[in-house]
Amino acid sequence: MRALIVSVAAFVLVMPAAIRPTDHPIHLRSLVPASDPLASHDLVFDARFARTAIEYVQRHDATLLDTLAGLPAARHLLNHARQFDYDVPKDSTASLVRQLLAPTPELREQAAQVEQSLAFFNGPMLDDPHWLNDVLEYLPSGFRFQGSLFLTFGYDSGVALAPNASLNGANWRFHGKPRELLYYAIHELHHVGITTYQPPPRVADLKTCADVLRLVDYSTELEGMAVHVARKRRAAEGALEADADYVALANPETMRALEQKYNEKYRYLQTRGMEPADKDARAVIEAMSSGDRLWYRVGALMAARIEQRLGRAALVAIAGGDHPTLVETYRRLTASP
Repeated sequence: MRALIVSVAAFVLVMPAAIRPTDHPIHLRSLVPASDPLASHDLVFDARFARTAIEYVQRHDATLLDTLAGLPAARHLLNHARQFDYDVPKDSTASLVRQLLAPTPELREQAAQVEQSLAFFNGPMLDDPHWLNDVLEYLPSGFRFQGSLFLTFGYDSGVALAPNASLNGANWRFHGKPRELLYYAIHELHHVGITTYQPPPRVADLKTCADVLRLVDYSTELEGMAVHVARKRRAAEGALEADADYVALANPETMRALEQKYNEKYRYLQTRGMEPADKDARAVIEAMSSGDRLWYRVGALMAARIEQRLGRAALVAIAGGDHPTLVETYRRLTASP
């Protein structure tokens, strides 16, 4: 819960979650005692985009679009869209916001879902923020959050680009399952750590098959490790079967087939090397990121086996960029007796 630290001893007055403000950013340091290690992180939970988007859908007040476009969350989404070349307007936050909230038959239903996500995001998710330690265990000890986790409306399921991350409260993954927001917060905030130490490639700059292969390497590490990091809490809370990635990971036969598919596509890009990144080469990105979600699932398999053989410290070193990539480490591991 949000805590107000007062000067007498270590006494903490706790504000009930039911009256926690929902229209202002909530600082992590306000949720824990000053002596708590989490208080050293400058992380902000900011749901203003989601709240304002709900109001826009309810009131149809066009001035609220300008408000949304001026929020830090909108700038975060635009930066992400430009970095990863999403098929959305990338000229301004105003254009992006207008598309995300364009009238559709589902818009009002989505707004109702975001209301549920908002209640969890500003309530149970922050009642005990020590779930953040799940993220920090797999990042270098010197890492400190210095950005925001935004709750948004209409953009992907969740995305990250250091120093910020976001969750789309309207995404189908969270419909009727608000606790999924916490697991995806772990996932996306781990991305913040990796993108802090290892800035991602710009998708628009991919010119050769070798460039695409580097993106595959990077994304296998980014997504695979995040899936792995969230697995422990999901397992402890009986939530593995709620996500198809973990259902696949629990099936050895499925994972053997997926690893074979991953290796075939990986070798294809290796073979083409410096050839232009044409339509066929770029199709590998789609195959890796959707459908069988190869770089999520096979990447998580790699991370689990590395941790089992080399320990968690090896994954921390990979995340911090002080070690060969996840894929390279796994190749060396499987090549050794």
